Amino acid sequence: MQVMNRGLRLGLVVLLIGLSLLAVTVVRANSVPRLMSFSNEETGATSGWVLYPSFLMFDRDFSVSVRAGNVVNVYILDEAGIEQWHDDQSVDAVLVYENISDGIFSEPHKGRGGYAVLVYLPEDDVTYIKVAFTFSGFEKDMWLCSLTTTIAGILLLSVILLSTKIKKQKVFSYKR
Repeated sequence: MQVMNRGLRLGLVVLLIGLSLLAVTVVRANSVPRLMSFSNEETGATSGWVLYPSFLMFDRDFSVSVRAGNVVNVYILDEAGIEQWHDDQSVDAVLVYENISDGIFSEPHKGRGGYAVLVYLPEDDVTYIKVAFTFSGFEKDMWLCSLTTTIAGILLLSVILLSTKIKKQKVFSYKR
């Protein structure tokens, strides 16, 4: 009987963790979109490459907003692309926006992980740059994890309760 109580407690804990993750995922999806901004609007920059530091990309749909004083090229690098840029200054971008000075681009999720923004200023002139990311929707990986944990908790509780019911029926049938 003590083993069943431990099993019930374990099943309840797994179910509560799954439901908690599910609630957090829903709240995050309905919250104000996350905004990350990289810019040098205050000081300006001249021609060449500007690498903005790594940031954590969420597993959600997002839009990229680019504003610049001149025409620029914007590259979004994943972790491998960042390493490649540091090694040999070559660009292997997951997203490329070339010859733009203003625009908003909607993108599907790329997966959670470290990314960086690389901007090329072809004009030899002082300019401002602002690149902003706005995230929306469910985080696909958290959604999947929370649903899996919730279903595992429900299945665990069901198996334990069914085995308890079967054992009780066997005990009653032996007593008669």
